[in-house]
Amino acid sequence: RGRRPDPDESQYETDPTTAAESGDERDREQWHRLYPPIGSAEVRQRYKEEFAAGLRRYKELCATRERVSERLAQLGRQLDLVPEDSAQYQVPA
Repeated sequence: RGRRPDPDESQYETDPTTAAESGDERDREQWHRLYPPIGSAEVRQRYKEEFAAGLRRYKELCATRERVSERLAQLGRQLDLVPEDSAQYQVPA
């Protein structure tokens, strides 16, 4: 029989120099490459424009998702009115 694990014994490495720290460091490096510090008014303006464009796209996608959800809810309500044994219920749309 195998040894039963001690519940107090972690199965994960907890040494403070594990790979998680090096991953965090890579994340910081990537963040700084993607988003260098703002060093001028031009860079600040470019960030603002990029953010505004992303926010517009996000809002468009949210609105599209909302329209699709509403349409699916409407179709679900219509389907609830059709008896399951009817020909209309059996026919794929």
